[in-house]
Amino acid sequence: MAKSKVRKPVNQNVAYLFLLPWLFGFLVFVLYPFFNTIWLSFNQVSKDVYGWNYTLIGMENYVTAFFRNTEFNQLVVSFISMELAYVPMILVISLILAILLNTKIKFRAGFRLIFFFPVVVMSGPVMTQLRSSNTMQLMDISDLLIFRMIDNISPFFSDMLMTVFDNFTLILWFTGIPIVLFLNGLQKINSQLYEAAQIDGANSWQMLWKIMLPNLKSTALVVGIYTVVQIAIFEVNPIYNFMITTINSNYTNGLGFAAAIVLIYSLIVLILVLVMFLILRDNEKLNYEESLKEKQQRQIDKVAKLQLKRVRENESFKDWAIRVFKVKKKEDTKDDE
Repeated sequence: MAKSKVRKPVNQNVAYLFLLPWLFGFLVFVLYPFFNTIWLSFNQVSKDVYGWNYTLIGMENYVTAFFRNTEFNQLVVSFISMELAYVPMILVISLILAILLNTKIKFRAGFRLIFFFPVVVMSGPVMTQLRSSNTMQLMDISDLLIFRMIDNISPFFSDMLMTVFDNFTLILWFTGIPIVLFLNGLQKINSQLYEAAQIDGANSWQMLWKIMLPNLKSTALVVGIYTVVQIAIFEVNPIYNFMITTINSNYTNGLGFAAAIVLIYSLIVLILVLVMFLILRDNEKLNYEESLKEKQQRQIDKVAKLQLKRVRENESFKDWAIRVFKVKKKEDTKDDE
């Protein structure tokens, strides 16, 4: 009997046709500028009436950025302290607000819209106006005794604390997208987990630590990486403004140095993203192809087994108590006789 041939789809290459626009855009607007920036960073670039001139100078632009340009080093430290201060605050505040907005309260949709509205109107001119009018500061803590004590112990930590209080409104504005992401993660948690925990006698605090936070770990990783990148590309970042100024002012004669500081800045952001991944990654050795529902179902089965074990233990204790009572009753009857 002749084997039947499997017919191949006629239009199996149509998918590649749909990928061509994206692939073209990636090559032209991402890959080529990236490698061109690397090449420019090793050159001294100048422009005259005859066009662009490139002189290979090796690591000279990087040496200038790290050891000769003191302003860039100070801005790097300020940027890292800003990330260390902003990211944990944004994660904690957005998680708390997401938990509150996920509860059954009146006008829940309206409150969600209010917290997301700053994302729609947030722009460079708006933030510049708010900063110039001093409306982002929560309170002045420079004269507090506790702050002066912290400043004497650790000036770096006191600078981070001052940054948080001086830009608290800005931190709240950054929580719009993280709140939406955390809400999405909370709504994906199986409600049977909460029901099983309530039957088992767990309170709200225990359900937060045993159910919500473990299931939100992957969401927290996404939120953390998004927040790091969002702060890095926003205009309130001092090093971002320095790069834009350097690129615009040195367009004809200092393009190589500008390319070098852009690559250094990108590497710093990449390191911060890697640190965020190492902190918030799931340490459990799970099968990453396993869906979230399967993971939650496994947790439900585990809770159900524990409940069944407790029921059996209670039943065995009950049988033992009845047996002891019957034996004691027989002994009392014999004594009466």
